[in-house]
Amino acid sequence: MRSSTLDRAIRDALALIRATSGHDLGEQTERARKCLAQAVMDSPDAPQRALAHVAAADEHLEYGELMEARTLLTAARSFLPGARAVVPARA
Repeated sequence: MRSSTLDRAIRDALALIRATSGHDLGEQTERARKCLAQAVMDSPDAPQRALAHVAAADEHLEYGELMEARTLLTAARSFLPGARAVVPARA
């Protein structure tokens, strides 16, 4: 299973959409959406619950609802084998 690809994409997306992550949050949100879309296509055998959470998070990202998207992406990680649900804060 290539869920590690999806896990990495989710972690990258979470880092991109931090509320304090920079001046061009719209561009970062779009990059996060593209990263997630590619990972979903590359991980068709990932758990369906994880994929459903990623899809729901993408809808929230489309409308700029970052907190909702972050919550769903964090929950999606809990359905991936071997993934930790917590993303450590970066300094």
